[in-house]
Amino acid sequence: MFEKYYKPSDRFSVVGLILMIVCTTIAGMAISFVYLLVNSVCPVVYLCILMALFYGAAMGGVAYFFIKKFKLRSPKMVIVSLCIALLFTTYFKWALYDHNDRDDQSGYISKDLTESIDEANDQLKSYGIDIDLDDPITKVLDDFVGAFSQAMGGDVGTSVSVSATLQSKETVQGLQEVYRQYSKLPGSDYVKYLGSSEGGSSALDSSLLGGNSGVGSMASSFIGGDEGRQAYAKNYLERYPDASLWEVLGMAALVGTDEDDIEKTIDKLDELNIKDFILDYRAEEIFDYMGYKAPMKTLKLMMRPGTLWSDIRQINSEGRWSYSSSHSYSSDSDKEPVHGFILWIVWIGELIVINLPAFLIAIPMCQRPFIESDNDWAIKHPTQFKFGAVNAQALKSSMEQNPMSLFNNQALITAGGRNNYFTVTLFHSRSFMENYVLVDNTTYDARRKTYNHKNFINYMIVDTTFVGTLFNIFGLNPPVGCHPDPMYTPGGYSSGYVPQGSSVSEANKAAEAAGGLQYQRPAPQGMPQGMPQGMPMQQPYAQALNPFAPPPQQNNAAPQAAPAQGGSLLNGSLLGGSLMNGGAQPQQPAQPAPNVIPQPAQNIDADSIFGEQPIIQKPKEDAQGGQGGMSLLGGHKDEPKPLIPDASGTSGFMDGLDTSHLDLDHFDFK
Repeated sequence: MFEKYYKPSDRFSVVGLILMIVCTTIAGMAISFVYLLVNSVCPVVYLCILMALFYGAAMGGVAYFFIKKFKLRSPKMVIVSLCIALLFTTYFKWALYDHNDRDDQSGYISKDLTESIDEANDQLKSYGIDIDLDDPITKVLDDFVGAFSQAMGGDVGTSVSVSATLQSKETVQGLQEVYRQYSKLPGSDYVKYLGSSEGGSSALDSSLLGGNSGVGSMASSFIGGDEGRQAYAKNYLERYPDASLWEVLGMAALVGTDEDDIEKTIDKLDELNIKDFILDYRAEEIFDYMGYKAPMKTLKLMMRPGTLWSDIRQINSEGRWSYSSSHSYSSDSDKEPVHGFILWIVWIGELIVINLPAFLIAIPMCQRPFIESDNDWAIKHPTQFKFGAVNAQALKSSMEQNPMSLFNNQALITAGGRNNYFTVTLFHSRSFMENYVLVDNTTYDARRKTYNHKNFINYMIVDTTFVGTLFNIFGLNPPVGCHPDPMYTPGGYSSGYVPQGSSVSEANKAAEAAGGLQYQRPAPQGMPQGMPQGMPMQQPYAQALNPFAPPPQQNNAAPQAAPAQGGSLLNGSLLGGSLMNGGAQPQQPAQPAPNVIPQPAQNIDADSIFGEQPIIQKPKEDAQGGQGGMSLLGGHKDEPKPLIPDASGTSGFMDGLDTSHLDLDHFDFK
C-alpha cells in the first residue's frame, strides 16, 4: 500500500538509549538542587512555574541531543527510555525534598535541645554541682550519682559501680533477653508495663538490666516518666499499629533494634555525650519515636520507599507553604499552609509542568524524517512557506488525494496584515530526491491577542515536482532535478481557472467542460493543420503552456502570420489575458487553429516536455535550396546536438536545459 506519510524505521542503538537514560537522569538530579532551593525561598508562583518549565526543558534538551547523535528512530523506545529517566529524576527529587524537610525539622529540634542542655549546664554550675553534660554519658551518670550520694551523705565511690554495672556483660545479656521477650508481644500491651494497676512501672524496671532495681530505675528515668512514656507509646502505636512492645516502649529507639545493636549501643555510652547520642547516633530512631523526622541521607531515603511515602503523606497533611509565604518548623507565620486535596492537585500539576516540556522537546526529534540513503536526519529548509487561510481539514483531505492541491491557495510572500494563515515546512534529503512537508495552521485569537499554532499534517511525502513548484511560486531557484509543474503560476491557479479549495482534477474537469483549457493559436507554417490530442507539443506550444518561460526570439526577416484584428495569440491562457493584441494590419489567410487540451496538472511531467526531446539544429536555407529552421519533432536530422542540463538548473529559457551553446541568431521560428 502506498504510504502518504513518513513512517519511522524503529531502528535504535542500545548504547544510545542507555546513555540517554543515564545522562538525562543525572541532569535532572543536578537541576533538582537548584529547583528546590528556589522553591524554598521564593513564594512567587510565576517564578516557580518558570523554574519547573526550565527543569523539564533541560532534561528534554539532553534527551534531544542523544536522540540526534545516536540516530534513535524508534519513538516507542525513546518514550519508554524518557519515562524511565523522568521517573528516576522525580523519585530523586522527592527524596531530596524529604531530606531537606527532615534537615529543617531536625535543625529546629537540635537548636532547641542544645539550648536546653546549655541552660541545664549553667544551672548546675550555679548550684555548685560539678557535672558537665558535654562529657560522655557514662561519666555524666557517675558524676550525677556521686553528687546525689554526696548530697545524701553517702560514699562518692559508689558512682564507679554505676557505669561498671551499666556496661557489664550481665546488663547486656539482660537487655537482650528482654528484647527477645518483648519483641514477640503486641505493642497494645504497653499499659501493663507503664504505671498500670496490674504492674505499674516496677513491671518494666524489674525486668530491665537483669533485675538490678537501681539501674532499672535509672534507665526508666532516662526514658521518661510514666505519663510521658504512655503518651509517646500511644502516639507511636497510632502511627505503627503493628509495632511490637519493645518498639512501643521506646526501647528500640533508645537501646537498639536487635541484639547486636543493643551491645553496640551500650559500648557507645562510654564515647558519646547526650547531644551526640540523641542528635547523631540514635537520631533516626529517637526522633521517629518522639514524632519527629530525623536527618536522613537522600540515598538512604531512596532505599526506603515506605519511609519516603509516609513522609510525603505527613507533609501533605500538614503543609509547608501558603499562597503568600513559605513555612518552616520555626516559622511564626499565621497563614494556614496549603494541605490535603489542594496540595495533591498542586503536586500533580507540578509533575505535568516539569515532564511535559521534556516530551515536547525530545519526541519530535525521533519522529523527524530520517534519510536512510544519507544516513542522516532530513534537512529542514529555512524558508517558511506561508499560504492564505483555508479550512484545515479540507486541505488535509485534498492533499492526501493530491499534494499539488496545496497550490490552489494563495501564496503569501509576506504574512503581514493577515491574522490567519498556514505554514508549510519542507524537510528534504541532500539531493532533494526524498521530501516531506509539515503543515501548521495559525489562527489569531482577537480576544487574547495571541496566535495559536496547530499542526495538522505531519511529514507528508511529496515528489520533486511539488518541491520545484513550491520554490518557483515563492521566487526561489528550484533544486537540481526538481522541475516545476508548468500548469502552476507564482500566485497559484488564476481565480478564473481554478476555484479556491477545489482539487486539481476537479478544477481541470470543470475548466475543460467550460472550454477554459482550449488554446486558440495559429498553426506555424510547415505544421500540419490538425494536431491529434495527446500528441507531443512543439516548442511554441510548450512555451505557451509554461508561464515561467519567456517568448521565443522572432526572425524579423521571416514572414509571420498575423492574428485577426482584435484577437489574441492565446485565448483563455493561464495568465488570464491576451499576450498580443491585434492592430489595424492586413489580415493574412486564417489558418485552422487546433484545439489543445492539456492533461490535468498532476499528470503533466515537465521532463517529458523539456528533458527528453532532443533539439536538432539544421543549417539555415542556402543557395542549394536547403530547408533551414528548428524542429522539435523531426525532419532532416543533420548533426543532432542534444541539450545537456546545466548544474544550476537555470541556464536558459527552458527550465533545466542549457541553451548557451546554440546559435540563436540563425534559428528560424517560422
